[in-house]
Amino acid sequence: MSQASPPPPRLCHIKKWPHFDGYGFNLHAEKNKPGQYVGSIDAHSPADAAGLKEDDRIVEVNGVNVNMENHKQVVGRIKAVVGETRLLVVDKACEEWHREEQVVVRAGLPYVIHLSSERGEEREEEEVIDTRLQSVSRESPSYPVTVHREEEAATSTGRNSPQART
Repeated sequence: MSQASPPPPRLCHIKKWPHFDGYGFNLHAEKNKPGQYVGSIDAHSPADAAGLKEDDRIVEVNGVNVNMENHKQVVGRIKAVVGETRLLVVDKACEEWHREEQVVVRAGLPYVIHLSSERGEEREEEEVIDTRLQSVSRESPSYPVTVHREEEAATSTGRNSPQART
């Protein structure tokens, strides 16, 4: 193999936003090249947030390979699901690596990067941290406790520790 890890394809889940008209990208074909390509991307659009990049080649739309489909067919597939679409895309380096290594690009590859225009969907296992100040007991706990500066100041001046706040 030419590289230790292949440049990953990206599966971009693009969901329309109420405050933005459309997905925020255009689609075009390139002369003498099969396939459909992403043209310009509107800044701060759902397409931008979902990780689409200019000149990406679209491999799949909503799970269907579109390598042999024309512009009208690909647009139809993008519009088939109201309000959202899933595009499997490759950049130039990704496409070249897969062609050289004779690996078919598909959404099921284990190294596909999943991106989304919906906030929070990119990391389904994201840790949620409670940032509210908790009251701290004077006893020595058996687990680590973070003491905030306000509590340190109150303790050093002889005042009682502040109560928990939200």
